[in-house]
Amino acid sequence: MFAGDHTIDDSDLLRLSLCVPGLAQEATSRTLGYGHLYYGLIRMMQPEHVLVIGSGFGFAPAVMALALAHNGHGHLTFVDPSMDGARDGMNAAHGGQGSWDTPEATRARFACAGVPEGIITHYRETNHEFFSRYEQRNLPAIDLALIDGAHDEQNASYDLREVSQRLSLPAFVLMHDATHWLNRTGHMGVSRVLGRLRGRVEQVTFPGSAGLAVLRFTRNLGIEVAGLPPPSVVVPALAVFGAGLFAGWILSRWFR
Repeated sequence: MFAGDHTIDDSDLLRLSLCVPGLAQEATSRTLGYGHLYYGLIRMMQPEHVLVIGSGFGFAPAVMALALAHNGHGHLTFVDPSMDGARDGMNAAHGGQGSWDTPEATRARFACAGVPEGIITHYRETNHEFFSRYEQRNLPAIDLALIDGAHDEQNASYDLREVSQRLSLPAFVLMHDATHWLNRTGHMGVSRVLGRLRGRVEQVTFPGSAGLAVLRFTRNLGIEVAGLPPPSVVVPALAVFGAGLFAGWILSRWFR
């Protein structure tokens, strides 16, 4: 690691945009988007242990790891089973890019982004596998966490419960996809998890294509893990409607 007055500059921004593109993070080659929050919180809080659950391309863990490097101390635990939507047939709430299939690929991606060796430890595991082994591995308490794994209500609430039980209070927990439009169809459930916490924990949500919620925990709350939600009829109904329109167009041309 390296310490000092170094901060993100133009060359860092370009490298990040090429190596770990900020999918739904409001980031470009000129701005970090939500990454400014990730980076700023870590520079301000000076955490020792940061946890990131899920990342399609590695943008958030890369930005956070760079902030730890610029602090001169701290470690980041990154959890992602490297699922691939096309390969594994997942739905929108369980998307993935298969970016973390091998340790070599993982190291190469973060090295490309400029992250020094030794700051990130990646566990290619599901959330349930990882948290079941947390204490066995003697992992430390969590100073700051980002939850960006499976976005259905059951998994989002499970991740928040497991994280909140291991926080070094007071601590911040960030939840990505807080306002994504798929929350309204039932294919994502982050907004419902946040709604149940309203009034119980400080929270603010930053707008954008996906939305980022920042939660500040000052005490250990009992987080309820949601059951499996009923399947949404919105997307299937739209598909049937679209198919009907297409069939009508075909018939109109056929009998013209």
